[in-house]
Formats: sequence, structure tokens, C-alpha cells
Amino acid sequence: MKRRCGSLAAPQIPSGCETPENHGGTTTGRRAAPGSQRAPRPNQPGNAAVAVALASLLVMAGTLWPALAQAKAPAGGATGLPAILDSRALLPGMKGHGLTVVRGQKIERFDIEVIGVLHNKLPDQDMILIRCAGLGLEHSGVVAGMSGSPVYVHDKERGDLLIGAVAYAFPFNKDPVAGVTPIADMLPELDRPLRPVPENQRILPAPGRGAFRADDKAAIAGPIPVAGVDSAGLRPLAMPISVAGFDKKVLDLFAPDLQGLGLGPVDNAGGGGAIDAASEPFAPGSAISLVLARGDVSMAGVGTVTYVRGDRFIAFGHPFQGVGQVHLPVGNAHVMWILASQLNSFKMAVPTAPIGVLDIDRQPAVAGRIGPQATWVPITVEVRGAGFGADGKRDDRHPLNHKIWKVESIDQPRFLPMIAAMVVSNIFAVSQPTADAASVGMKMVLELEGRAPIIIEDRFVSLEGTAQVGEVRALTMGLLKAVTWNGFERLRPKALRIELDVRESRDIAFLEWARLPSTTLVAGQRATLKVGLMRPNVGPEVIDVPLPALPRDLEGERVEVWVGPAADKPEERPEPANIDDILASVRAYQPHNRLAVVLTVPGRSLSLRGQRLTDLPMGTMAMLDGHSRRLSKEAQTIRTTVDLPWTINGQGTISFQVRAAH
Repeated sequence: MKRRCGSLAAPQIPSGCETPENHGGTTTGRRAAPGSQRAPRPNQPGNAAVAVALASLLVMAGTLWPALAQAKAPAGGATGLPAILDSRALLPGMKGHGLTVVRGQKIERFDIEVIGVLHNKLPDQDMILIRCAGLGLEHSGVVAGMSGSPVYVHDKERGDLLIGAVAYAFPFNKDPVAGVTPIADMLPELDRPLRPVPENQRILPAPGRGAFRADDKAAIAGPIPVAGVDSAGLRPLAMPISVAGFDKKVLDLFAPDLQGLGLGPVDNAGGGGAIDAASEPFAPGSAISLVLARGDVSMAGVGTVTYVRGDRFIAFGHPFQGVGQVHLPVGNAHVMWILASQLNSFKMAVPTAPIGVLDIDRQPAVAGRIGPQATWVPITVEVRGAGFGADGKRDDRHPLNHKIWKVESIDQPRFLPMIAAMVVSNIFAVSQPTADAASVGMKMVLELEGRAPIIIEDRFVSLEGTAQVGEVRALTMGLLKAVTWNGFERLRPKALRIELDVRESRDIAFLEWARLPSTTLVAGQRATLKVGLMRPNVGPEVIDVPLPALPRDLEGERVEVWVGPAADKPEERPEPANIDDILASVRAYQPHNRLAVVLTVPGRSLSLRGQRLTDLPMGTMAMLDGHSRRLSKEAQTIRTTVDLPWTINGQGTISFQVRAAH
């Protein structure tokens, strides 16, 4: 039989000290809570009705509670761990208090009463049900942003005993009833070993500068409804997202992406000015901000700190993303107001200066360290627009026509692509909007740690104004996803710079026709393809595209010629075998203003282990039939491109016969 831990204030669990759990006669290896003693589990499913769970608690209360009450220990214990009470020792009707922030950074109390315990509600984790009162909670209900609020019950002899953190709630609930994650499941995250941080994912020492301002833009907080959740079931309290500087249409556009990350749509209700106050030290009940982006636009989630030990803290009582070890910047938060809502009441708050890093993200809690700082990825977007100055003449450098946006995003693959795309979309929405046709020239430079930068240039045209230039947004997100989610190696972007040149014009050319000098061409000789384009309000344009000399082994063959924008027919590339193949593929991006002429010749080429093999000897294709290791058979092509000052629209196909030279 395994040893049981008897001391309620033990600083840690000794090696091998576990509590036998009775599941129909079997014994599990679940550890006892630090400083507590587990009672045997009730012999019923973890999701049984509350009444059944409470009946089991009442049965064991006669033997368990006297033993717990006799084990006295000073609050905090010898090593600074809090005096706690295990969820299996709780009885209905026990009273106490919780801690949270409802205005500014001041921690205040609210009253609680224990309703009961849902045993094994989550995998290997109980959930405590409480009823809250005070701080207006009777009116608002349990508030999004209270996740992590510590909850205590009062014992006459031992004083206040920490039982857990507010973490769950019922949607549309008319009573302030909350689900509490037991502290016994949260405290082990304080001591969870951390893997060494790779060099390209650095964390920095504590900074010497003050808070990063958001240029006093309006801060908007919003509830985060979870789609598809049963309205009668418990769910994690939403994390209100405070945003500044984003246009409402942009937030609506990215609502599905936010939902996909577990954040949900951001509501535009409420607002307030961003502040420049320093973070107060973390304490149980402090508001905590998890900053995702800062600068000319900002985005941060808000929760509550549960417990602090030295430079370590735990919070939330539920996961943020549930991805294990992360490196996210955290600071305090300034709460401006609690907005009561029948759907989901929430804290309206703005972040203060980061004071640490969140590095553990697991089911029972998130945990982090005070002092170290997460690294940021600078995003700079310079937008120039063709506008007019006071004299009525065109002036691209007029302050109203030239704007530089500076934003810093967290260095996390889940968020960086989305944040960068939101920044670009926001610029088109508010910086250089046009109602008529718009032409956008773009240059994008992505700097990488230890690698050559990636440079992409393109031109886009929209006949419905800049608000419809979705290609730039998609390209930004696609590039960063390809680099950060490449499947081979974690590349760290050092900086992203984007230059946008917006014109109220129709810089587009429509493909009208393509002609060769003859339907029969001579092997070994060169020919010129003429391409006819039509430009709106300008007229026809004819482009000469020199073709390469035709291989002599094509004598007697018919060759197909495809003509159109290179973006519609990217280069044939083998399946990537390493990170270099990924980067080469990204750098081979084909812009929309590049005219491509692609000749498809008879025969086949092979892609094998990341290599493209062409002009293979006879018999090779048959010999490799049945080879299953990254082998694909494709048509062999010859490509010629010409860069033009206009976006190309349309495509066509012609063919010719190859004859021998006389």
C-alpha cells in the first residue's frame, strides 16, 4: 500500500507519497495535493448528478473533517505554500471569500458559499461549485476576467484556507454560481520543470524601460462567446480581449480566426483610453494581462492571479490554449468597469507594462515567472497614397497620404500570422481607403534569425476599393504560416517590414490574344511569342516574349503553350525534404504582374526526395515504377517570364508542331 501524506501544511509531496483512489477496488497513482490529504473517491462516475456527489461527501464528512480540523498549521506553511483545504474535505454551506479586481488595480473581496463538489468533472480533476455575492455579482453574475480569482473558506482555528480558483461558469445563468478548480491541482504547476528555451526563441532579462504606450487609442473589451457550447453546461470563463486601434470591420473579419484560437469574436461594446501606468506587483487576486500585440494597435487578454510564490505565479484555473510550455508576456491590468450582460458579463480592462512571462499552459492552470521578458516581433508597415495637398496638386508625402504603423507581436506561431494580417487589413480600412478602383504595390521583407531575409514584391488591383484587397492580407498570413509552421524547424522571425503604395487607378491589363510566327517551329531555333493586352482607359499593348531554343529531341512533337499571370501557374516544385526546400519554395513566389509563358513538352519528369529530375534516359520511368518514397511523375515544362507594371488578368493556351531543321 502507498504511503499517505498526513501533514496539511507539508511544503511538498515526498517521493512516492500518493493517495490511493478507490475506483471499484483499483488504486490509481494520482498524487495527493501539496499540504493536504485526499479522501477515497466516491464510487460513481465523475459526471454524476450533484446530489449524488454531495451525499457521498456527507457520508465521509464524519471521519474526514475532524482529522483535518485537528491538523493545525500556520497560514503559508514553513516554505511559503498557502494553507489549503482539499476539495474532498469541503462541505455544503461552508462560507468564505474570493479576491478579484473590479476597478483599477485594487484587489477586493467578494463573499462565497460552497454548494458542493463535482467529482472527476474533468479528467482526474474535481470541480467545486460555489455561489458568489458582493461587488455587484448578484447583478452581473460571474464575470469573464475573473478566471483565477482565489477562493478561501474560513476555519475558526486555522483561519482562511485556500480551496481553488474561480474558472468556470454557466452561460445565461441568473445566479452568480461559479466552478472552482481545486488548488491541489493548480499548485504543482509552480514547480513543473521547464525545457531549455531554444536560442531562436529567446526570453530576455527584465527590461529597464517603462510601459509601452498604445498612442492613446481607444481600448475595447469584449466578451468571448464559445460557439456550439451547451447553454446548460459549465464552460471555462471567457478571457475578455482588450483591443485598441482596430477598425470594427477588421475585428468582424477575423472573428473566425479568433474563435479558432479559442478567443472568440471581440465585441465592440465599451471603450476607454489606454494607460501608461506601471504594473503593480502580482498578488493573489491581481488582474493579469496576457499581451498579444502592442503599439499602434494592441490586443491583450485579461484574467486573475491565483497565487504567488517568490517569482512564480499561477493563474486562470483553466488553460489558455492548452499547449504546454509557451513564452507569452504578462503584466498587470487596469480594470475600468464591469459590463453586465445576460450572455456574458466581462471586465473592461487595458494592460499595463509587462513584468514577466507566462511559460506553462495546462488544463488546471497557467503559470509563469516574474522578471524575464518574452521576445517580440516588430511589424512596420509604411503606406503611401496618391492624394492632394493644400494647393490641389498631387502630393504623395502629405501627412494625410503617408503613414507608418509600428506594432510588436508576440513570437508565437499561433498568433503572429493572424496579428500581422490584422494589422495590414486595418491599414487598408482606416489609413488609405478608396471607394473606386485601387492599385496597390507591395514589398514585404521578412527577416529571420540566422537566415537570409525573404523578400516578396507584388502588385494588386481591386475594382471595389482598397477594402477589397484581400490578397495582401492572405499573402501576409500565408507567408508567416509557411515559415513558422513549416514542420521541419522552428524559425524565429526577427522583423516584418511591409511597404504599400496605394493608387486610385486601374493598373491592370487583360490578356486578349497570343500568337507565334507560325504553327510550326524549327528545333534548335528561337522564336518570339507576341501577347496582346488591353489596358482600361489606355488601349491595347503588345508584348514580345522571346522563347528559349527548342530541344532537338522534340522534332516531330506537338508542344502546348500556356500564357497568363505567373501567380496562376507557379513553378513545379518537388515535395520539400528540409527547411531549405521550404524557404526556396517561399522565395519562388510569383507576383501577379509577372507574365508567364510555360511550354509543356512530351515526356515526364520525376520528383524524388526533394529533387526534380528531368530529361531522364529511356527506361528510367519504368524502372522507378512502384517506388513509394516521395516519388511523383509530372509533365516537363520550360518557363519564360516577363515582369510588367500592371497586374495581369486572363490566360490562354496555344500549341505548335516542332520540325527538324533543313
